[in-house]
Amino acid sequence: MSLPASHSSNQSGFTLVEVLVVIALLATIGAIVFGSLVTTTRVIDAGREQVAKEQTVRRILRVMADEVSISKFNQSFPWVGMNGTQEGQPADTLAFLAMSDGLGISTVKGSEMIRVVYTREGDRLIRFTRRNLYGLTDESLDRVELANRVKGFNLRYFDAQGRVWTDEWLTTSKIPKALLLEVTFQPPDADPWTVREWITIGTS
Repeated sequence: MSLPASHSSNQSGFTLVEVLVVIALLATIGAIVFGSLVTTTRVIDAGREQVAKEQTVRRILRVMADEVSISKFNQSFPWVGMNGTQEGQPADTLAFLAMSDGLGISTVKGSEMIRVVYTREGDRLIRFTRRNLYGLTDESLDRVELANRVKGFNLRYFDAQGRVWTDEWLTTSKIPKALLLEVTFQPPDADPWTVREWITIGTS
């Protein structure tokens, strides 16, 4: 006598609910992994951009340091460092004579002296040069923007005779032995950061 088929036999395959649950889990894991990759990529890109900016700024400061280190002393056009502020932040001014133009602006003659001035205007670090020292018009004055988003431009000077650091250099009898140059930047939506350069200026 044959027995009826049992209704408790095992069923193969997945139900629709199980498939949907698996798909939802895979989608969640994929979203987490993708979000992590995007975040990591953004952090890496931001880091690279910051490094590139800092390298550019350091190259600018290195050019400034090289130019200042070989600056010339002259009674008629003294080496001058003036302390200043704008909106409560350092905005110093440095003026000196140089034999050649370190940033590629040609002089009238290679042997002629030029007057170089570094200063901060608003959020810009500016370099002025006067090719004709005795010129009275702006035709001999060149202006180059070295950097933007500048929050502070601060200079300190070392007096070898007194062995002290000062915030200004207004004497016409000598030039400082060394100089500390600081530029502070204020990126958007980020904390300010400062780049420093120590400069030795030959004999005083």
